Amino acid sequence: MNTCFDDIRHYTDSEMREAMTRIVKYDELKSIVSYAFPDCSFEDFVKHLLAIESTAQLQHEIMVEGMKVVIEKTMTSFSFSGLENIDPHKAYLYISNHRDIVLDAYLLQCILDTHGMSTTRITFGSNLMKNEFLRELGLCNKMFRTERAGTAKQFYASMLHLSDYINHSILQDNESIWIAQRGGRTKDGYDLTDPALIKMLGMQSPHRDIVQGYNALNIVPLSISYEWEPCDSLKAIELCKSENGEYVKSKNEDLNSIVTGIVQPKGEVHLTIGTPISLDEISNFPTNRNDFCIAMAALLDSRINGGYHLSPNNFIAYDMMNGSRKYAEKYTPSQYETFSRRLDEVLAENPNLDTQKLRRYFLEIYACAVRN
Repeated sequence: MNTCFDDIRHYTDSEMREAMTRIVKYDELKSIVSYAFPDCSFEDFVKHLLAIESTAQLQHEIMVEGMKVVIEKTMTSFSFSGLENIDPHKAYLYISNHRDIVLDAYLLQCILDTHGMSTTRITFGSNLMKNEFLRELGLCNKMFRTERAGTAKQFYASMLHLSDYINHSILQDNESIWIAQRGGRTKDGYDLTDPALIKMLGMQSPHRDIVQGYNALNIVPLSISYEWEPCDSLKAIELCKSENGEYVKSKNEDLNSIVTGIVQPKGEVHLTIGTPISLDEISNFPTNRNDFCIAMAALLDSRINGGYHLSPNNFIAYDMMNGSRKYAEKYTPSQYETFSRRLDEVLAENPNLDTQKLRRYFLEIYACAVRN
């Protein structure tokens, strides 16, 4: 791996042995083992980890098996479509809507690994690296650092570096990348691609022609759909508090969101792997870079929203918000009652917040998918 990326890259296979000796010392590991590997003693699990020699081995023997337990425990079903759209010998830039910190990317890894394909490198926000255990675990799983802070000058330099890494990964290393369509999770239900993200991707393209540069990245839109949104109440609470300027992220909030997102019931979950963005689709985009990026973002929005699988909860929330029965044929009275109870629970658990605002934010998380 190119050494100029040592500050952001994930661990190489030659570094895995030492990384495993560090990971087994963290107390957080015991909780993970008891949840995802209940039939395995902690001592046997540690022996298994210490024998790991590569990222591929770790993901295939440990991470994917653990993800299967998460699917069994928290999802009534997990399905996917579009695997036929990708060539296992090519590298792609997967651009996804982002609803959960870990699951969005790792469900894709699970699909790829179980079908004999190489997993992807994954963007990993620098804010998550503040926790040493998460940092080690992420770097062992092909996650690479993306900056979320700094001065304008520092941030611009970081984006140049990130663009260089992504282009190098796909064009030189033949390693696919997973990246969210915007910085951070969608908390308001609107899955929108940030044109600034698209602009970043082209900053360090080796192609002078803008169309050829983006075409070379083999961009694939991904759509992840959850019947029950991971961390739905936490997202609504954050938005409600932020409106009044009262929200300050706690020290372990990111870790809490990761754990909640993993263990919370999610109902039916579907991941759509879209067809790669074609040269024909972008060849007539404006040649001005800003306008080109806006057009590309709009195309991705169309494709990502088009691949989203709407559940009864989405239609129920839409009708609740609008005081209508426009989509009543999309759900049963029992499903309506279940969703209504969940909403009432969230409101009852947060008596100090504005009830109407909290209700609106909670419903928007689900209802916006119908509008989209």
